[in-house]
Amino acid sequence: MIQLSAVALLFLFWGAVYAADILILSSSYSRRYERFLHHTGLSVSLGQVRWYTAGLNRTFVRLASWQSPWQRAWFSAGVWFAYVAMVGSIVLLVGTLVQGVRNLTRAPEERTQQILVPVMPGVNLPWNHMVYFAATLLLAGVLHELGHAIAAIREQVRVNGFGIFCFVIYPGAFVDLSTEHLDSVSAKQKLRIFCAGVWHNFVLVLLALVLLMCMPFLLLPLYSTGQAAVVTGLVEGTAVSGPRGLLLGDHVTRMDDCPIRSKEDWEQCILGILHTPHRGFCQSADQIEHFNTAVKVHKTAHGVVECCNTNTSLSELCFSYRHSNLSSQNHACLPARRTASGAVCRTNSDCLTPGHHKLSQPWPHGVYCLFPALDNNTRLLRVSQGRDPPMLFLGNPWELYYHAKVSSYMPRFNFLPLELPEVLETFCKYLISLSGALAVLNVVPCHALDGQWILSALVDLQLGKLLPNRRDRDAVAALVSLLGTVLLGANIALALWSLVFR
Repeated sequence: MIQLSAVALLFLFWGAVYAADILILSSSYSRRYERFLHHTGLSVSLGQVRWYTAGLNRTFVRLASWQSPWQRAWFSAGVWFAYVAMVGSIVLLVGTLVQGVRNLTRAPEERTQQILVPVMPGVNLPWNHMVYFAATLLLAGVLHELGHAIAAIREQVRVNGFGIFCFVIYPGAFVDLSTEHLDSVSAKQKLRIFCAGVWHNFVLVLLALVLLMCMPFLLLPLYSTGQAAVVTGLVEGTAVSGPRGLLLGDHVTRMDDCPIRSKEDWEQCILGILHTPHRGFCQSADQIEHFNTAVKVHKTAHGVVECCNTNTSLSELCFSYRHSNLSSQNHACLPARRTASGAVCRTNSDCLTPGHHKLSQPWPHGVYCLFPALDNNTRLLRVSQGRDPPMLFLGNPWELYYHAKVSSYMPRFNFLPLELPEVLETFCKYLISLSGALAVLNVVPCHALDGQWILSALVDLQLGKLLPNRRDRDAVAALVSLLGTVLLGANIALALWSLVFR
């Protein structure tokens, strides 16, 4: 329902923009509106807004003249990268297509994960990540076209202008090169121009990867790591939030007996609790006898043992325990918070170990490991969050995973935003993913992509002597481009079908 509403809003928005453009052009304000569009470089079409300017040409010239000898080696390295990437992308697409076809005949649980997945907002991209998606796509596109522009100027090809567009929700950039000048340069020069875009995308991936790996060191003056998982976001109205739950900025250091020093520890602790049997809490026989308010033991409709009067107390919970491994199971209704303050245990013998500091000495009348009488999906957890008392969580541990957002970065100063490191990390991850995808897909010898022009220049360079007739070389390039277009189109169609209809 949300996806359909978002699509409907997009259609309404672009329909209104296009209709407003048509109405103004047909009104008495048409000349003034046309002058405004011409002056600003804006243009409007169905589902698209474009901005075009020649004002950046001087900037491109200055960039092209900076460190000129070094830049020649830089763009030549881009050509070699494009050679390797073109072969690699074809192998990747063939393998992905074979894998996708095999998945069609397999049961859902036997299907392998696809390498190339189309990004569709609201389907496999959360709407709250649209800012990351749009910003990284725009940055990758601008740097891609910047590479083409600088390389073109270096090879004496005129740049007519540069532009940015937004097609529905997908932003991008383009550069307008002089076709006459481009046709007059050699095949080697064309290769340096055509390969510059994907080369810059690849370099951007490397920079984002280095930045992501060095993030803890770069943010060290402002944020510390390795001490706790810091709560940066909560879903209101859930068992995780509230006065007795977690608060923004809490430093979670332990979940039962699982220590937490980072976001990864937080996730591993939750997964570990989910995949292990219920844990108990140590209590002495005296304490059990003193606080026990058990009524008649019975089973609920869900098969859970109940021994507390839920009508009179909501702070008590039914616990089960055994005097020995061979004895029958006993039940006691005890205060949940007081009982959960005991050391975590799995057997009675755990409660007599010196490692449990609260119970280093056995009580005169014995000590037992009490297990909450809960269903398989529910846990009673003690979460140390840097405040007294610790948070007592009763529910499915997945709620902690989905309803609380944590970070490994602890601010050194109160004015620092909690989410800044996570924002930077997420931005770097999107850069790696999207800029890498642009490099891989753009180098495919496919119609309308850089790969088509790279292939054409490559055929001219390598087959010039073997096929002196220009038409023969163009025919070879067109045939390979047709095969590349079919290969890429089949991958996209299969991926979309798998994403939407399966």
